[in-house]
Amino acid sequence: MISKINSFSYFKDYSFWILFIILFSSGYVFFKSPFEFYFHYIFLFSLTPFLIIKFGLPKFYFKLFIIPLTAGLIHLGLGNNITFTFLKIFTGLSITVLFFYYVLEIYDFNIFSIFEIYCKASWILCLIAFVQIISFFIGYKDGFNFSWLLNKWGFVEGGLIGFRVNSILPEPTYLATSLSPAVYISIKNLISRKSYIFSKIQSILIILISILTTSSIGYLGILLSLILSINAIRLRYVFFGLIILLFGFTIAYNNVSDFANRADSARGLWLENDFSINNTNNSSFVLFNNLHIAKENLKEHPFFGTGLGSHETAFKKHTLTKSLIQYDFEFNVKDGNSLFVRLCTETGFFGLGFIIILLFNGFIIKSENITNDFFEHKMISQALFIIIILVLIRQGNYMLNGLPLIFLLYYFNGKQYLEKLSSIDK
Repeated sequence: MISKINSFSYFKDYSFWILFIILFSSGYVFFKSPFEFYFHYIFLFSLTPFLIIKFGLPKFYFKLFIIPLTAGLIHLGLGNNITFTFLKIFTGLSITVLFFYYVLEIYDFNIFSIFEIYCKASWILCLIAFVQIISFFIGYKDGFNFSWLLNKWGFVEGGLIGFRVNSILPEPTYLATSLSPAVYISIKNLISRKSYIFSKIQSILIILISILTTSSIGYLGILLSLILSINAIRLRYVFFGLIILLFGFTIAYNNVSDFANRADSARGLWLENDFSINNTNNSSFVLFNNLHIAKENLKEHPFFGTGLGSHETAFKKHTLTKSLIQYDFEFNVKDGNSLFVRLCTETGFFGLGFIIILLFNGFIIKSENITNDFFEHKMISQALFIIIILVLIRQGNYMLNGLPLIFLLYYFNGKQYLEKLSSIDK
């Protein structure tokens, strides 16, 4: 059988750079109103219609979106969402999911090849970050501050070296999250004799770049990578992992002022219920406030939420900035600052249950077969599991930095693994 990618030779020739742009060009938008039109939308919106004509709409698409579409339309009628917002999110998510599914089609669902592309694209981010670091130390501003080129990009002072590394992504946390699969592979490389995708030197640099983001979510990713890469889901290893986490936390707390401020404000909010300006004018309160909004919205609409894009409406209804705290500005209104929070608000227990089942079915804790093929399935599963967990905690945008591709790879990787196990049993 002739591979489907041969019928799309132009995509094969440029697939790496096309995917790199679609995955990691969120630092530039053409306009922000009435919605943010990212640079990579040019490729998504121009290529997807041709792919639909070539392959048709897959059956899974209707199964995946029929309930969100129905629930969304009902809540539009009930006034719990805004028509434009719902259509914007539903359309954007549909196109993005379809595009990445067609990428899988073109590659004949070769999960290994696409995962390798993602990791190598992450390596390009690290190379740019390395240039950013060198430029900072030699004082070449245009080499470390990319605001002259990227209009949705920010330079964050502080960190371990004078600034928080973010490469070409808008925030350091986005970089740390996006690098987490590569970090897992890198740690796996350093504790084993073999190297997968990256060399030992590349692996060290990837881990170093992740550390220099000084992102707490990135550090959590490193901890999860350590635990999973050494098969350490045992009580004693978890205990040692917590000791390492405590040691790293202490170093960051005593040496990185912005990290210490976030830690202090989180303690003040969650443990002391202190809503002073110091505790509410930062990212800790953003998460605290959005969790409050999700909880209140779940009470009213527990099963299917209030529809895609409705977190903005729920925010205006339940935000603490309109009741307990009187500010004349709003925080993260649209995406909830966390995929978990946004799923609670917009999809209810149905959406949460869907994600939990997906995570459970696709997670490979140990390989039942020692062949290289099964080992790769396990590594891909655990690497993608980590980024999904981090996104659930910290990133609320459904489409940012190729998130639908991550979920599709995770699902089909687990599916292929189970099919191969089943064939062996027979």
